[in-house]
Amino acid sequence: MKKLKAELKFNNKRVAEPIISTIVLKEQATINILKARVDETGGKVLVEIPDDKAENVIKAFRDSGVEVKLEILAEITENCIHCGHCVTLCPVEAIIYDKKSLSVKMIGEKCIQCGRCVDACPTKAIKIWR
Repeated sequence: MKKLKAELKFNNKRVAEPIISTIVLKEQATINILKARVDETGGKVLVEIPDDKAENVIKAFRDSGVEVKLEILAEITENCIHCGHCVTLCPVEAIIYDKKSLSVKMIGEKCIQCGRCVDACPTKAIKIWR
């Protein structure tokens, strides 16, 4: 089953509410939490939502006052020298080495924003939007 990645941003008023679990139950959607940083001031949560439920789930989050970001969450910039350091460290194979074009490529929808590639890149060519 194909899944959509989304970043959910909670403000300090919404962070104390059980919004994710409420929406999971209401929409009967299995939402996978990939990464979360939450405290009393607010937070961000990276989730995977099944494609067949995505439209309703995203609407439910927005209706609950949660900011939803669906844009590309990571990219390899023109500074890349295609050394492959990032490929070996990616835990979800979101970065691959394309033998045909002899270049490193990002599969953005697989990225879980762990930051390992950013730390490994000698030219700082990888950007993760946080």
